[in-house]
Amino acid sequence: MPITNANGIDLYYEVHGEGEPLLLIMGLSLTSKSWFRTIPALSENYQVIVFDNRGVGLSGKPNTPYSIELMAEDTRAVLDAAGVDSAHVYGISMGGMIAQRLALKYPDRIRSLILGCTTSGGINHVQPSADVSMLMLSRASSPASPEEMAWATAPILYSQSFLENHKDLVAEDVERRIEIPVLPYAYMLQLQACLAHDTYEEIDQIKSPTLVLHGDADRLVPYENGVTLAEKIPNAEFLTIQGAGHIYVTEANDLVNAKVLEFLKYQ
Repeated sequence: MPITNANGIDLYYEVHGEGEPLLLIMGLSLTSKSWFRTIPALSENYQVIVFDNRGVGLSGKPNTPYSIELMAEDTRAVLDAAGVDSAHVYGISMGGMIAQRLALKYPDRIRSLILGCTTSGGINHVQPSADVSMLMLSRASSPASPEEMAWATAPILYSQSFLENHKDLVAEDVERRIEIPVLPYAYMLQLQACLAHDTYEEIDQIKSPTLVLHGDADRLVPYENGVTLAEKIPNAEFLTIQGAGHIYVTEANDLVNAKVLEFLKYQ
């Protein structure tokens, strides 16, 4: 069970497959287990590295303030522990925020950048609707069980049509999500880090080849935020995932994996 110690905490990571290194960074409150639909496809051609962010899974969960910059430092430490000088980096949601900060602070560590369902934050960030924001904020104080809360948030994470027609796939996601439930205080610390994230005035400095992915039915991080990233990052490619919500890695798994592999092939 690979664990490295960095920035005062243990960080759990895994390595799958062989080839050029590809680091995957997961989103708010989720562990590396939530990449289970992505790892098999990408590890056929790449050395895929996944890890648990601080606050979740088998990594340390300090009850002190988190920031996206601090989590980017954690990410750099995982690359060091895996013996990787530079990697392709793919982050979704909060993981995409971390990936942006990593690319800005350590551009020599980034071979290419993939940003999924994420935002630059800042003055032009498009907020979710009030009911979505309230639900996300209330998670930490809810008396609901982890499974009940996972299903309560499903309507803001998946498109309505997918949730109605593919509850079996959503149930598989929920099962992985609650194997090691996030602790309420750690959830809030990660959420506060996300709310403070702001790279808007800096992302035009990103020089790495970049692919932006976003579902146009995303209720949590509205689609317009992906458009902003693609417009501001020089020469970024942009894939609109038609009809998909925030968890597009489930809703459009095959399509997205194929696009990611096509993008990486030319980097």
